[in-house]
Amino acid sequence: MARIRVGMRDNNRIPEILSELSKVRRKKAKVGYPNDKPYNDEISLAGLAAVHEYGARIQVTDKMRGYLASQGLHLKKETTHIIIPERSFLRTGADLHEKDVQRKADELIDEVIAGNLSVELFFEMLALELRGKIQEHAIDLDHPVNHPFTVERKKGSNNPLVDSGGLIGSMEVDIE
Repeated sequence: MARIRVGMRDNNRIPEILSELSKVRRKKAKVGYPNDKPYNDEISLAGLAAVHEYGARIQVTDKMRGYLASQGLHLKKETTHIIIPERSFLRTGADLHEKDVQRKADELIDEVIAGNLSVELFFEMLALELRGKIQEHAIDLDHPVNHPFTVERKKGSNNPLVDSGGLIGSMEVDIE
């Protein structure tokens, strides 16, 4: 009778998988605006985003009153502040799409465990997904509406967060 020998090779990837999963716990993905990038000569992208995200109450100076009058907006004498209403696009956009991004993470984590996807790429893909969802939300945002003066300056557009696209298009992803 012939003998058959069976060899076994151990392809145990558990230590490697545990190492990758520990990296997942230490990583962070951020979506938003760096503090140091300017939007224009007067405000950074982060500052402009914060004004839209939380609103602002801006004191009217004589210089501002004169500038606005030269542009066709004549403020009443008793107007002491300009109120920019809160138009949360970052927090609300992230909150609205948290489950979508979590579903994507659930799909992709198997690829990390299998060794087909690096932890860095996993986080980058999730952050890019979230950025895209927040950008869509910002483009679709329509409340509170713009002041008629702003609509006129934006050539009829009443989308509160879209003018040139600079703010929404400049949103960044950072993996730590």
